[in-house]
Amino acid sequence: MNKTRQIGLVFLSGVLLGASTYVYAKSNFSSSLEQLQPITSSSLKNTAWAQLCANQYPETLWLADENVRQTEEGKASLQGSYSEQLFGKKFIEFDRTIMTLRCLQLILDGSDSAYEEFTKDQPENTKLLRESFDKLHRQGHGLLISRFRKISQPEMIQTLEAALVLGDIGKSEKARKIFKPYGAEAPDHDDFHEEVIHILQKHPEICPTFNRLTPESKKLISQTANLAHYGHITHIEGGSSMFSKLKQSNILRDSPEALLFDFFVHICDVSGALGHVNSQSSLVYTEPTHLAMQGVFESCMVLADPNKTEIDAYNTYLNIRANWLGLNIQNQKDRVLTRVGAMLRLFNPEDGVVLEEAFSKLSPEMKNRIIEQLDIHEAEELERTPTYIPAVLVNLANNSELGQSREEKIAQAVILGLPFIARVLETQKKYLLFGERESSIPLNFNNAAGIAKINPRTLNGEYKIDFEGNICF
Repeated sequence: MNKTRQIGLVFLSGVLLGASTYVYAKSNFSSSLEQLQPITSSSLKNTAWAQLCANQYPETLWLADENVRQTEEGKASLQGSYSEQLFGKKFIEFDRTIMTLRCLQLILDGSDSAYEEFTKDQPENTKLLRESFDKLHRQGHGLLISRFRKISQPEMIQTLEAALVLGDIGKSEKARKIFKPYGAEAPDHDDFHEEVIHILQKHPEICPTFNRLTPESKKLISQTANLAHYGHITHIEGGSSMFSKLKQSNILRDSPEALLFDFFVHICDVSGALGHVNSQSSLVYTEPTHLAMQGVFESCMVLADPNKTEIDAYNTYLNIRANWLGLNIQNQKDRVLTRVGAMLRLFNPEDGVVLEEAFSKLSPEMKNRIIEQLDIHEAEELERTPTYIPAVLVNLANNSELGQSREEKIAQAVILGLPFIARVLETQKKYLLFGERESSIPLNFNNAAGIAKINPRTLNGEYKIDFEGNICF
């Protein structure tokens, strides 16, 4: 068994380099870090801890601003958020980032009280199991003690924290103004993040968080910047090209430990994704999400075999999700509904039946148009994976105007959402065919996700796609 395969299996089993309790010992700090402990080792809580995060990581304040590109998924809580406690105003993206750091802290803690806080507001029927939380703790602890590239424990913690802090700065117009003179101007915030990390290799002084990292920590963050969009894979937002950068990087052959680092950062990022809704518990990282994460990692590990292609990796994950929904990927309609089910965060055969029944209510002509656009075996795949399609569907499925029961709202998400998505994809492909849009700029459904929350019937009407890929009404 080769090294890469061994690492993959160890990660999936959650037994990464042991499971002993990690103690943040000040005596272990390197001289460069003696005056600045990782925030996840702090005993401060609530507002005082959030203030510490903002003080130690000033880039988070770029998100505490009116002019930020907010992700339109979920309704923000009306009170109690970190931003309200610190600034007296609601800053959604700031709250998300601080919550990802808090989730990292809880996972590295690994105690009973950490587990209780992490899961306390999760629904009982989907609550993350204690054994799954323990696996996350072991995975994080394994990174800390791995001495990968001779990075010490406190240095690795700060590298994890830095990766979370810098991950979403592309949503900040302040950051965009700062980095524009250096050539960073990609509309997509993940692309912008990649541009920023490349710039910071030559101008680290722009970001204090990046600047104080050790050379090896800087190299690790640079190597993994925009390596793969695991969220796109999780929700099957695109086709096999979602795996292309990962395949081309050869990281599974040359530096598989870097993939473990990157994927663990993603887990923490997902865990805090609804920090603007709830700052006291992870609403997102439930047991089904944990299983989906394992499925994503398993599909990525397919590429450890040099004879396997992106299509092999894609079909591995598609089949995992189809089996959960009771669907068959040999069938065109089922392949489409598997993608829709993944976008809607559905995990069982009963939900698969709801999807099939809702799809059956569409006209034959519309069914064919949807299949043509969403079945990658039939439609030409866009060069860039569209973003925020799942947010449109999830916001429809959570909209109380669209039904009383969960099943009714899921059905309406299919009936209202899929025709709209198909129409937009058709329009984008026409633009691309005639050279009216840049194929390198991803189609962005974030505005449509906002509409799905407040006026869903608008999706039946007219729209346009601007030159940054945004869908406007």
